Amino acid sequence: MDTSPEASGDPARWRVIDYRGGDIVLNEEKGIVLTLDRFPEVAKYAGEKLVVTDGTTLLGADDKAGVAALMQAAKYFADHPEVPHARLCFCVTPDEEVGLGTADFRREEFGADYAYTIDGGEIGALDTETLNAALVTAHFEGLNTHPGSAKNKMVNAIRMATDFISRFPSESVPEKTSGYEGFFHPVSVTGSVGEAEVRLLIRDHDNAKFEDRKAYARKVGEEMNRAWGGRVTVTVRDQYYNLSNYLEDFPVVTASAREAMKRAGVEIVEEPVRGGTDGCRISSMGLPTPNFFAGGLFFHSVYECLPVKSLDKAYEVARTLCEMSAEIRTLR
Repeated sequence: MDTSPEASGDPARWRVIDYRGGDIVLNEEKGIVLTLDRFPEVAKYAGEKLVVTDGTTLLGADDKAGVAALMQAAKYFADHPEVPHARLCFCVTPDEEVGLGTADFRREEFGADYAYTIDGGEIGALDTETLNAALVTAHFEGLNTHPGSAKNKMVNAIRMATDFISRFPSESVPEKTSGYEGFFHPVSVTGSVGEAEVRLLIRDHDNAKFEDRKAYARKVGEEMNRAWGGRVTVTVRDQYYNLSNYLEDFPVVTASAREAMKRAGVEIVEEPVRGGTDGCRISSMGLPTPNFFAGGLFFHSVYECLPVKSLDKAYEVARTLCEMSAEIRTLR
């Protein structure tokens, strides 16, 4: 359910260990070790139970852990009809990892006034700010001839693609930015001499800077066409917008999440997300939807792991939010 395609997830070869600290040998035969020098965050979970794999597959905690917390909360209220609450609506959105998590989501059919996603993040994470996101697709139309007689004839689409990437600032990339800093991120280059394509992500928390970045990409396309004789097509498509754009009009929704985490004894870590959530798209439909932790670590890799206590707390927060729904009279 909604696991990344970046590593094998079928079947997930998982087990629960009592973590005592230090490196974790996931697979002795293959020499696969979760080391503290590369993954120092795991050290804080010494003394807890961790769910890990044998290092050859994803665990799938992103986001099967969220699904587990969701379903346990639903079971609790099915088993305890005496507990007061508002009408509760539960939904699982598959394919978030490939950008299709909300493709079939229908707000009217869902029937809720506000919502929460349970996805990603270590224990305590509360996501109320995300990036704005756009996808740039640049297509390059080359002209291929035999290299032996190519002078003044060949137009190499691969060179056009590399020229395009080189025109973006080298410091404004994911590997050199953090916090509220936006970036340009080339994610794929495909093609040949005759035809090529570059896909590049634009990300920025600030709405105005986001628009400036999109304008910059279009300007690069115009410059490329002047340099390469009109052989470049650049399209910019918005993907999602900063979650805070929608939540600021519904302060009770976020305040309830903070209160539920406090009641569950969870220390809140509220930082800008350098990514997005399904809640961004759902919120744009008029359904305010912040995200809180599912508890896992090191997603999208075979080193992914899940502290059991963190998953228990994710469930407790979900249950508490449902209980608190009986107290809410207005979202503003």
